[in-house]
Amino acid sequence: MGKMITSFSAFAALLFAGASAPAADMTATPITEFQFDHVSCTGSKNEIRVRVTDVKENVGQIVGDLYRNDEEGFLKRAGRVQQVRFAAKAPTTFFCFRAPGPENYAIAIYHDENANKTFDKGAFGIPAEPFGISNNPKLRFRAPTVDEALFEVASDGANVEINMRN
Repeated sequence: MGKMITSFSAFAALLFAGASAPAADMTATPITEFQFDHVSCTGSKNEIRVRVTDVKENVGQIVGDLYRNDEEGFLKRAGRVQQVRFAAKAPTTFFCFRAPGPENYAIAIYHDENANKTFDKGAFGIPAEPFGISNNPKLRFRAPTVDEALFEVASDGANVEINMRN
């Protein structure tokens, strides 16, 4: 059985190595493109509405971690501002975070398919469960930088679409 890793920092350390890429575009998806019907979405100030696409099965949970604009804390448990867990719903799962205030944030998600509260890994630390990062940066044998994953949250919130990588 594969090794189990409980944090994105371990994920990043085992899966990726290499140089950083250019910063990603921080343009949010227009609010009109998102239809949210989830208990976590209340329309509150600084709400981040997340749409996770390419969810393959209605099993387990989608786990989302919210991070501030801090390279040192990105993908590390200590740098996490908030974590949420919601039932996975194929093909698209919706949920919301309430950010502490308007600023730039990044999100990392994974599909905890067996609901064991860990991000499972296989040989050589390769993810055994699907995952995704805000802005959907290209990952080429390295972890994404916080700059690649950042998006702006205004007081009226933000919409983020994350494509699940399998």
